[in-house]
Amino acid sequence: MKLLLSSICTLTLTAGGASFAQTETQPAPPMEPPATQEVTEVSDADMQKFAEIYVDVETKRAEIADEFNAAEEPVPAEEAQVRLQEELVATVEEHGWSVDQYNKVASAISNDPEKRDKTVELINQMISG
Repeated sequence: MKLLLSSICTLTLTAGGASFAQTETQPAPPMEPPATQEVTEVSDADMQKFAEIYVDVETKRAEIADEFNAAEEPVPAEEAQVRLQEELVATVEEHGWSVDQYNKVASAISNDPEKRDKTVELINQMISG
């Protein structure tokens, strides 16, 4: 499956839960802007690592959504949000990055059209196998 992404996803974790900046093909839930806009230098290795984490985070998010949708009993929204947040944080940390590092790299990539295009290409390559 090849997914053409028009923007990079930023995982934003707050006390209220996790949300994502989505592609144009998916509605985006409201997001709080980052408290500070730090300039982060992003290497090719950072873009590669970000792309790997992004694919894993999106895969995990879809798996959890499918699990909740298949449940016989509805899952309370707060419980679902907490579970999703915990799973996505764990997914990022399994790659050796913090959520803060992931968000900073995502922000830097999103603000640089050349890096954004290259990262989208990396993500698409990973998705299409």
